[in-house]
Parts: sequence; C-alpha cells; structure tokens
Amino acid sequence: MNWFRPLGFFRVVSAAGFLFIAVTTKPIVAGEMTPALKFADASNPAKNLARMNCGATIDLIGPEGRVDTSDKDSSATSLLLDDDTLSYPISEGDTTMVISFPTTSALDRFTFVNENAAAEGEMKISVSNYRLSANSRKWNDVNGSTSFTGKRLFDLSLLGTEARYVKLSFHVTRGGRIAALGLYGEQSLQEFAARQRGVIRVTNTAATRRLEDILNFNFANLYARARIVFVSSGMEEQARRMIDDDVTTSFQFAPADPHPTVIVELADRERLHRVSAVYKMEKGRLDVFLLQDLGTNPGDLNGAKPVASVTDTTGGGKAAVDFDPSGARYVALRWTPADPKGSHGFEVAEVSAFGEMPLSMLSTTELPDTYADNSIGLMSPPLVVQPPVLPVVSP
Repeated sequence: MNWFRPLGFFRVVSAAGFLFIAVTTKPIVAGEMTPALKFADASNPAKNLARMNCGATIDLIGPEGRVDTSDKDSSATSLLLDDDTLSYPISEGDTTMVISFPTTSALDRFTFVNENAAAEGEMKISVSNYRLSANSRKWNDVNGSTSFTGKRLFDLSLLGTEARYVKLSFHVTRGGRIAALGLYGEQSLQEFAARQRGVIRVTNTAATRRLEDILNFNFANLYARARIVFVSSGMEEQARRMIDDDVTTSFQFAPADPHPTVIVELADRERLHRVSAVYKMEKGRLDVFLLQDLGTNPGDLNGAKPVASVTDTTGGGKAAVDFDPSGARYVALRWTPADPKGSHGFEVAEVSAFGEMPLSMLSTTELPDTYADNSIGLMSPPLVVQPPVLPVVSP
C-alpha cells in the first residue's frame, strides 16, 4: 500500500485605501461536538515555518549559483503556499533551492512529499544565519546526502539546528514532482493561533486588486483557529491530525465506513474559493459542501448540494476543487471509495479551505494580537477579489 509513514505574525499597514474595523472574537460553541473532539486540542504541535504566512520566501538557484529569475511562471513559490496539493517539478540533474525566514529560527525537522514516490535521487540540507551565495563554502551542512528514492514522504531530523537560510540541494536520477515542503521548529500552532485573537476586516481599494499582493490563506487549520466538529467514524481524539499543518500525520476512518466524512468549523464565516485534501493513494470521489449551520444530524448530507466534486481516477492521493467565491462557516468533505470492499480504512493527512488575504497584512515581528481575515467579501457592498489561478490537481 502506497501511503505516508505513520504518520508570522500579522501586521496592520496604515496607508491610504485601507479601512480597518476591529471586531471582538466570540468563543465558538459547536453544535454537535463530542467530548473527545472538544478536548482534542490539548497537544501543541509545531507550525510549518516554510510558509508564506510565516514570511518565508524561496529562490530557485541556477547553475551559476545565482537566483533563477526565469522560474516566475512555473514558480517554486507554490511550495510555500498552504495548499499541499500544489507541486513543483524536479528534473534529472541538480536542483538547488534556498528558503529564507524573516528571522533566525530553531528547526527540528524537514519534510516534503515525493508525489507517487516517482522522483529518485539524493538531497542535502545546508543552513546559515547569513545571506550567502549558493556556492559559498560557508554553508553549514546538516546532513550528508540522503536518499529519497522509493519514498512518498521524506522526513529528516534537524534537531538542534538554527538557521535563517536553508539550502536544499537535490541530485535527481529520475524526475518527478515534490510538494508540501515543511520546516518545523519551536513555534507551535497554538502560539500562531493565539496571535489571531482579534479580528480585523480590511478593504484595500488599490493593492488587493493586484494578484501578486494576495495570499491564498488556509482557513481550515488549527493555526486559523478552525476545529473538527464531526467525523463519521474513527478515533475522534485524532481527528485534528487532518488540520494540523503536517502531512506526516493522518486520521484513519473505519474500514466499514462507506462515506468517510469530516466537517471543519471555521473560526468565522469566511469567503472561500478552493478546497483541497491529501490522503491515502486510493481511487474514489470527493464531494465538498459549504454549510452555514449544522443540523441535528451533521453527518447526513443527503439533502445538501455539493459546491464541487472531483473523481480521483488514478489514486494519486490528492484532490482539489475550485469554485466561485462563497461564504461559509462549515466545510464538509465526503469521500466515496471506488472499491469500498478493498479499503482497509481511508486515511486523510490534510484538508484545506482557501480564501484570500492581503500579503501586506503579514509580519513576523509585530502586533501579535491582530488577525486579518478575508470576510471583506461579506461586506455591503461586497468587494470581490479575483484569486490567483490554482490548478485542479486531480482529474
């Protein structure tokens, strides 16, 4: 069976064209939340620092050791977005990337997904607290060359490492695609979420019309103060693994479950345009529902109309759907395995629900109690921002 192994801050910019409305956040009371799900947030997993929402950037390095500016179209930057279904091609030969953080960070481990375990080769990680040329001998090697051949998930310990710059050197003998870069350290999901206690609704009549100034933000994650309020089967106390910003952890539904279903409650009503999921490599159909409230039986979605559906005919282990922007408080995902009798328990690593957020709201050094959301589309009159085009990743 092909599957995984067992599995900053926001800153308000004061400028012409911005309108700020501070709102006090109210405690969330879920409709059908079981005790196991209520107390499932007791753990304190690490936040993935290799994200644009943490201020990280990435550069593809050319053969001469300089930043490859021709990468703009294929964009290695997609590896830093919250969507773990977005991937980047690595061809035979040598590929070098440098990830930069706003400040020096303590790191514990590095992960990435080798899609379909197709790519073969070795990689080396080097770090520095100072900006260096890619060919500089002053980089500190964290490991020797480590093979990723035959692995869908690459997971390497960096315990005790401190860095502001991380160089990833791939030597590829067989090309493929990589996704879901992860660099985890001391910063926790709980700490990141604590910075979002206040809500700031923002309209930017000029800059937010520029696609390059918009971040697709995952509102269905623990760091966005979302939570799981329903699962159709499985160990409920482990349900949060589906929204913990880490593809190395997964949640397993019961083998006899004909329609594995999860419902995520967002911290507030958000304007969404994309939902994606990373799961066990298995064929089937994914239906996505946007809900405003939950009925007495949250798992009964027979009367609800999916906002989008996608069929994974190849068993690639990921799917994404795009739809017209729409507001929702709850996001429900329901899987229908192609061969229910052959399933040993459907496993889901991450689910995500995306809306837009102005990049100008992001900072990693100031104002820990401010939070930017994308509810501007719910204002009257609404401001509808056209999102960057993201590919549907499953046929």
